[in-house]
Amino acid sequence: MKILPYLGLATGLVILSGANALAAPQYLSCAFAQPSGEPQLFNFALDQAAGTLGVYVPSTGSQRKVKAEFAAGKVSVNEGFVAWEIAPSTLSVIRDKRTVGEKDRGVCKQISAGEAGFEE
Repeated sequence: MKILPYLGLATGLVILSGANALAAPQYLSCAFAQPSGEPQLFNFALDQAAGTLGVYVPSTGSQRKVKAEFAAGKVSVNEGFVAWEIAPSTLSVIRDKRTVGEKDRGVCKQISAGEAGFEE
């Protein structure tokens, strides 16, 4: 009977460690096909714990952090001029360019925080 309290403690620690792993930001690099043949790249920092999405554009060096909605299997952001819908599990993204009425799809890959290019 003395084992049960320890079993409960061990189970609790496993659950907490799994929750912390989910809270770590996830970094993606996503490519959108362009007529020139050179893909347009965007790096994203998905931070569910903070409720934010970081957007970094390697070609210009611009970066921003915006509020994001995290739901089952997707991250959504509406920046007004553009909306993003990212599916981390399928490594895909939809970009809705609202000002011109166009949508396109990008293909993503997971990258490290160092590769993402965000400055703190």
